[in-house]
Amino acid sequence: MGNIKAIILDLDQTLTTDETSWLQFTELVGTDKEKHIQIFDDYKAGKLVYAQAKKELIKLWETTGKTQKDDIMQAFQKVRFRKGVEDAVKYLSQKYTLCIISGAIDTFVEVASKRLDIKHFYASTKFKFDNSGYLVDFDYKLSRGEEKLDFLMKFCDKTGIKPTECAAIGDGDSDIPIFGAVGCSILFIAKETSQELKEEFPIQLRNWREITKIL
Repeated sequence: MGNIKAIILDLDQTLTTDETSWLQFTELVGTDKEKHIQIFDDYKAGKLVYAQAKKELIKLWETTGKTQKDDIMQAFQKVRFRKGVEDAVKYLSQKYTLCIISGAIDTFVEVASKRLDIKHFYASTKFKFDNSGYLVDFDYKLSRGEEKLDFLMKFCDKTGIKPTECAAIGDGDSDIPIFGAVGCSILFIAKETSQELKEEFPIQLRNWREITKIL
């Protein structure tokens, strides 16, 4: 790994636990995550169009009275990382430039990056707030792999580090475009990681305490 200069980190279900940050957030602001799951399932099944699904989800969060940006950021402070993540990030930061590239909510990615003291970060989902700081809308894409690859290129342009001088750690299908561009692909084995990915990517990480054996 002598040529590796940077580590690209996925966030949801890689640095965080197997429960997505979306569901953790819904629970942390004080509402029913099962209703959240139903809204998302109806969207994926075509029972709700994108605009309707967004309205239903924002309405669900609004019932808590905690959709002001400060409340949202406080909730994201409590999203759980996997065991050993903080120590692993400290270890990696001594050797490499770190960057989080995630399909998660930008507000959460910002909070998580600050919690882990990671300077570079990019997020696909954008929360939109009104002039009073209340959540009114968000932009979400179901498939985010190509956008993640665009973020990788932006990071490389910014830092002068080549994609082939990066290693990437991620758990799912949306990480595949980045895996195809970097010098080293490391599959984090999360609960939802498919068998196909396990067979395709032989360098694997099952817990963050093992990172010193790989990098």
